[in-house]
Amino acid sequence: MKKTNNIGKLLALAAVVATALPMAAFAHDDNMIFSTTRIEVDAGRFNSQGSQTWRADGWVGHDYNRFAWRTQGARTGEQTTEADVQALYSRYLASFWDVQAGIRHELKPDGRNYGVIALRGLAPYVFDVDTAAFVRTDGRWFARTRFEYDLLMTNRFIVRPFVAADWSLQSLPDEGIRSGRTSSEIGVNFRYEIKRSFAPYVEVSHQTHASLADKKSGMAIRAGLRLVF
Repeated sequence: MKKTNNIGKLLALAAVVATALPMAAFAHDDNMIFSTTRIEVDAGRFNSQGSQTWRADGWVGHDYNRFAWRTQGARTGEQTTEADVQALYSRYLASFWDVQAGIRHELKPDGRNYGVIALRGLAPYVFDVDTAAFVRTDGRWFARTRFEYDLLMTNRFIVRPFVAADWSLQSLPDEGIRSGRTSSEIGVNFRYEIKRSFAPYVEVSHQTHASLADKKSGMAIRAGLRLVF
């Protein structure tokens, strides 16, 4: 319970920092600082167990140079199975594209540290692309990819299909990690934007988690809330 509380405090602190930092610069019209924060939290079922997840990210800065942060995690049953936070320097690369570099601290499962290089943006036909490579302090390489696409059914009702995966460049028998795709999720998110900043949603997905020892897969259904400010 103590570790779960610490994760909650960390999320709250990140959100406060992301929204509070720009306030000091609003008086300087020639050097304005902007920010944005997005938070998604939900709860539901994965196979026969309770499941909760969170994803949050944001940035503070100018058009070309920004401080970016992000965190995500998941709980299954009574156990936090994954959680991490990232602190990144984000640089404008081209229209709708940013390259990022920084550090990632893994809170769960093993408390390790990584270097990060990432590419985020909008591909042709407005696909949201989110890719990152991680190098662990022992020199092992990993990656994370996520692709999304918003379909506007109405001005408020939005359907978002997505596919996400985690990858390992090498097999690590001592840790039960196999090379290639270690987990994946494909699904659809249905959200209704009461306001752009406040949108409840329902998400249905199929998840797969693979290790050297076994492979688990199943359906997940969750209800949650998306906040943007």
